Amino acid sequence: MSEKQRRSDNNRYLYMQLQHVEKELEILGPHKFQKPQSYNQAVRQVQHMKSLLETQIFASGSSSERYSPTPSLSGDIKKSSSKGLPWWFVFIGWALIAITSGVSGFFTMLYGLHYGKESSIKWLITMGISFFESLFITQPLKVLGFAAFFALVLKKVEPEDEDEAAIEGPLTCPGDKLIIFGARRDSNSNIYQPPPPTDIERMKKNYIREQKVFALIREILAYLGFLWMLLLVAYGQRDPNSYYLNKHLQSSFSNGLQDVNSYQGFFTWANTTLISNLYGSYPGFVTDGNSKLVGSARIRQVRVRKDTCPIAKMLRHSLKECHSAYSLDAEDMADYGEHWNLTVDTNSSYSNPAWNYQSQSALRGHPIWGKLAMYRGGGYVVYLGNDAKNASRVIQYLHRNIWLDTYTRAVFVEFTVYNANVNLFCIIRISFETNALGVFFTHSELQSVRLYPYTDGLHIFVVAAEVIYFLFIIYYMVLQAKQMKTLKWSYFRSKWNLVELAIIIISWCALSVFVKRTILGARDIHYYQEHKDECVSFDETATADAVLGYLIAFLVLLSTVKLWHLLRLNPKLNMITSTLQRAWGDISGFITVILVMFLAYSIATNLIFGWKLYSYKTLLDSATTMVSLQLGIFNYEEVLDYNPILGSFLIGSCIIFMTFVVLNLFISVILVAFSEEQKHYQASEEEEIVDLMLMKVCSFFGVKYKKEEVPAAENSPKDQSSDQSK
Repeated sequence: MSEKQRRSDNNRYLYMQLQHVEKELEILGPHKFQKPQSYNQAVRQVQHMKSLLETQIFASGSSSERYSPTPSLSGDIKKSSSKGLPWWFVFIGWALIAITSGVSGFFTMLYGLHYGKESSIKWLITMGISFFESLFITQPLKVLGFAAFFALVLKKVEPEDEDEAAIEGPLTCPGDKLIIFGARRDSNSNIYQPPPPTDIERMKKNYIREQKVFALIREILAYLGFLWMLLLVAYGQRDPNSYYLNKHLQSSFSNGLQDVNSYQGFFTWANTTLISNLYGSYPGFVTDGNSKLVGSARIRQVRVRKDTCPIAKMLRHSLKECHSAYSLDAEDMADYGEHWNLTVDTNSSYSNPAWNYQSQSALRGHPIWGKLAMYRGGGYVVYLGNDAKNASRVIQYLHRNIWLDTYTRAVFVEFTVYNANVNLFCIIRISFETNALGVFFTHSELQSVRLYPYTDGLHIFVVAAEVIYFLFIIYYMVLQAKQMKTLKWSYFRSKWNLVELAIIIISWCALSVFVKRTILGARDIHYYQEHKDECVSFDETATADAVLGYLIAFLVLLSTVKLWHLLRLNPKLNMITSTLQRAWGDISGFITVILVMFLAYSIATNLIFGWKLYSYKTLLDSATTMVSLQLGIFNYEEVLDYNPILGSFLIGSCIIFMTFVVLNLFISVILVAFSEEQKHYQASEEEEIVDLMLMKVCSFFGVKYKKEEVPAAENSPKDQSSDQSK
């Protein structure tokens, strides 16, 4: 075979291979390339090489009949792109839109006139909500779902070796090598060579980063779903109507409560405010007739014994008796006759039960934390009955026979109401406490509980959220068990692992308390149905509901703290975290100073104003008032009216030292640490992963992503060394 014939055969063979490459490029299309320009450049190079070979083949005169030139791919693309409707069809489209809108508006106006103004407004609101729900929620979720589905399908269809399906650059033919799809082939032999090791290493790094991106997206989506379910559960357990119900009842029964400073004041309040609101205009209903009295109301007294306060020998001739403060050991549990007379036979049938002690179990009560002490759930009890006349007669009897005397330490007015309009039980306790010196402390406690939870359709979604929430908890339990198995004791060194563990434990505790509250509520309702004339105590159920509320509140708190762990991926928030870590020594010192000053002002105001002003009765009240002072919620007039000079000095010095001096220095320390952190800040690997994730998400929606640079020092030694190493 001559040299010319061999060269002609090679040209024909190469021409066939280029035709095959052209078909493969046409099948792949531009969407398989990272940049459409790479696809167009590869097509142009293939067509250019084909045209050169066609010229050589036709010049030889031996291939004109055997090999007919194929039309160029770019020409097909131009022809296919040029096909379509004429330009004037745009006006037809706009005309159709105008006609459709006009007809829809005409029929909407007719239906609006037919339905009336109110129904039309509701209809338009419903249409608007439906439109925006479809625009921002339903349709984007459908698009994302279909996109994810087709992405998975295409990922399964694609070849496993991504290096063979990726074009690393323009299609070129340097020397005697032909580079196609990342692999290299010798033009004289059909042997393909693997891509360079540097390209393989870069592909591995990109693959690992993409896997981390997908793991991060799964973590964010799972946590957002978990937080959403938790908030649904938290707000599903709370009823906004309970605030208004409590506020209404408290304002009704607290009228004149702050003026009670003696036993005579208590009976005055009971004869006026208590009876008038406890028995309203409608029989069996309180105040304005919207809430029904569940059972009967009762007044319970807690006393101390006479011999619980020893008197020194030197003072026995001047002091006949001593009145001690309340304690569990000093509580009086004896039975008496009228006027607290021990000589009367308490076992006779004429003995009034108001003078006999009843235990905590007999009253179905539980211990109570008051302002001054913790009290047992038992005591001396009287029932007011179901009508105002009987209640007034009972109170007059107690007043006439001196039922409250110097040994009385606390009086509790307890009853429960049910409001069917909002489906809430309200447990009410109005407390009157006194110390050994005769100073009275009055306060009211109201707690609303929903004991019939499943009365409307909305609670089905709450139940579904509760079930999904605990499925999330089981999922996180599996993840934490795997980490604990891998890390062993080092698992407990991470604060975020401890937060996860606390969330899991508190969640199961909340479930157990929820079950207990349900059982206690059913028990109390069953007891009321059998004893409708007695005072039914819902105290234990209310306590379980309060504990459940505290647990859910801690869950929301810890979940919000955990959200900070995800927000660390933001460069600015990561810098804030690093700033707090850098300045933690100075911050802890300032926090100690603030706590010491806060405690000092609380003790001082309690000792000075606690005898007269209700906002400073106890140390806790004084501390709460000092916090309100820092927030700007403070009653200056009561302090200035009581003691203008001393009150002005304490309040003014507190504002100057704590607000203007200590807090400003505290903020200055944080700002100095922030400026130092900016000088030494360096981007972490997680931030690069977040940038890659944002770039992929923005490219998916067709939005150009611009990376936000965090300012750092230009001349820091670390940056200079890194530049030199580069």
